[in-house]
Amino acid sequence: MEATQEEADILFGEGDFKAAAVKYDIVVKLEPNNAAAIFNRGLSRVKTEDYEGAYDDFTYLIRGNINLKKALLGRAKCSYELERYKGVIMDINKVLSQDPENIEGLELRGNAYVKLFKHGNAILDLNKVIEAEPNNVLAHVNRGAAYARAGPMYTARAIQDFDKAIKLDPKLAVAYFNKGAVYFFSEYWDGAIEVFNQALAIDPEYAEAITRRGMAKQNSPKYTIAEACTDFKKADKLGDELAAEYIKEFCKN
Repeated sequence: MEATQEEADILFGEGDFKAAAVKYDIVVKLEPNNAAAIFNRGLSRVKTEDYEGAYDDFTYLIRGNINLKKALLGRAKCSYELERYKGVIMDINKVLSQDPENIEGLELRGNAYVKLFKHGNAILDLNKVIEAEPNNVLAHVNRGAAYARAGPMYTARAIQDFDKAIKLDPKLAVAYFNKGAVYFFSEYWDGAIEVFNQALAIDPEYAEAITRRGMAKQNSPKYTIAEACTDFKKADKLGDELAAEYIKEFCKN
């Protein structure tokens, strides 16, 4: 068994998480209470996107009060990926009750608040993250999303966050997409089209950006409905459901 645990640890250290998870399975079958193996199997499962399996591993540790903070953070990550955002907040609240400045926890909870449309709470958490990590690209993207959803009075702040994210990572398509969406909802059609074009230069198959560009073209006097429909049809082929609805409504031919 020791050889198997050592093999699993080596694979984990080398980044071969799929093989490591298999080895840790063997260890845990032989030693069901081996907390180190269960924890590392959970981390390996996260890396291989087996979030349900990882969730179960971290839950086992939490119930046993073993490596509690890391297990709570691990389970919160799984809950986020599984779109169980209230679960993220419950677990991170426990982490922050003992470690109020835990940046990883604040970012996870802030991101979950964004998904739950609790904009004020999201901004408060992500403010702390950005204060500690000014170059955290995704924190700027997510705080920008919270500002954008908070209403027109926060539009400028949303744009500032997206621009900062773009400056930090010029190849991050979602930052351009979000900036374009703010322009779209501000009825700045041509600005939205320009920024969606930038997103698509990075990721030509970004279906949501293609659809939103078509929607902006539909509203801009500089474009025809045929040009908008070209975008809708392209996005539809990429599987975007909103594009399919626009085709039914506006693209008769």
